[in-house]
Amino acid sequence: MSQRAVRAKGYRQATPRGASRSSSAAVVARLLKLMSRVALVVLIGGIGFSTYYYGGAAVTRVLQHPVDEVRVEGPFHFVSREAATDLISSAIDNKFVDLDIAQLKQKIEQHSWVERAVITRSLPSALIITLEEQVPIARWGDIGFLNQRGEVVYTAETQFLDDLPELNGREQQSARIMQQYQDLSRLLRSRNLSIARLWVDELSTWRITLARGVELVLGKDDLVEKIQRFLLVYDEHLIQQFEAVVRIDLRYTNGLAVAWSDEYEVLVQKTS
Repeated sequence: MSQRAVRAKGYRQATPRGASRSSSAAVVARLLKLMSRVALVVLIGGIGFSTYYYGGAAVTRVLQHPVDEVRVEGPFHFVSREAATDLISSAIDNKFVDLDIAQLKQKIEQHSWVERAVITRSLPSALIITLEEQVPIARWGDIGFLNQRGEVVYTAETQFLDDLPELNGREQQSARIMQQYQDLSRLLRSRNLSIARLWVDELSTWRITLARGVELVLGKDDLVEKIQRFLLVYDEHLIQQFEAVVRIDLRYTNGLAVAWSDEYEVLVQKTS
């Protein structure tokens, strides 16, 4: 091998001074960019942890605050706002987050005049309670009333019921009694007659006392047909002297018996 070849093999090309500086700057820039990304990740993680730790603690403190405000809404016809507020406040005995809404709702709805309670939370520590009241249709004896579904609701607060008709009978018949009252009232109103009392006695006999004081004895069945028979006789024979009538017995197959105020009784046969 010649001397020239040896020198050629060991030859190393010189790197320009400016190119070396550019390469070092690029490395530094990449390191700075990487460090910025790492710092950003650390910063985001720190913010997330702080929010979770301190924010969660703040929310927990808010929710564990006792209930200190109760707003009650409703028509307040039968339950006053003050009575409703006292009822609800006495049932709240826990922290806001631990309050059993279902149990509170059940306690409120145990009140005889409350049909339904709707409860919502309002942060930080308030409850909004909307009451729907019962709708009494008739008195049930002297111990309560029937609502629009014919259910017996027992209450000692009967002062709201004085102007309502009285219905009575076995409680398991309450829905049927309500329906019969509505059907028979519709027929009687066509003659400006109204029911003051409708009841089923211990022998299962249906009886009506009209607002004018006249008693109608209907028997056990065919109530609508018997009222229609009564109205036919009323139009033809009784309307002019109805003030003298005390009782009308409709338990006959084809007629009725009238008891007059002078105790004179007459049997009127049904006309065909």
